[in-house]
Amino acid sequence: MSGDTQKFVILGEGRVGKTSILCKYFTNKFNEGELSTVNPSYYEKELNFNGKNYKLTFWDTAGQEQFNAINTMYYNGAVGALLVYDVTIPETFEKVKSWIHTLQEAVGKDIIFVIAGNKFDKSNKEIITKNDELVNPYCKQENCKHFYTSAKSGFNLNDTFDYLIKTVLNKITNDSSQNNKRRGRKLDIKEQNQKKDKKGCC
Repeated sequence: MSGDTQKFVILGEGRVGKTSILCKYFTNKFNEGELSTVNPSYYEKELNFNGKNYKLTFWDTAGQEQFNAINTMYYNGAVGALLVYDVTIPETFEKVKSWIHTLQEAVGKDIIFVIAGNKFDKSNKEIITKNDELVNPYCKQENCKHFYTSAKSGFNLNDTFDYLIKTVLNKITNDSSQNNKRRGRKLDIKEQNQKKDKKGCC
């Protein structure tokens, strides 16, 4: 099965678990000693959505700031993004805000993105309470969805990716439907004008 290719990117600071999240979701494997990503790689997923086939590519990019110039090339054409931070390190969430700004500048404000607070398995009630106070107001302001995840246990990964994928493909379907309606209206106007012209000639 193959179909329209849609590109997703996963972004965040180094060591927040981006590669581990993708590896766990796509292969159900977790490597405790996963090295920081330097060379971008991607995973593929094929599915049928609303009767149409899609091939989805998820690009894993290097997270450290010194690789920002490389990352920018991989934003191009992206329709969705997963922004990842480490729930045990609040500063990594602050960095997510700058990643979102960079992403929107590169591909446009209408890109769909989801935020994942990873390493939930290392958290406790106090950490999550403080994290909620930091994250929830921002997500409400940006009207985006937030999930707590664990690449180690796989907690919430299916829900996170399912939400991102379905939201993006629904938007693509709706945009396509709206474009078809616009083309239909233009065709109707053209046909009406042709009929008027013929009537005038008679």
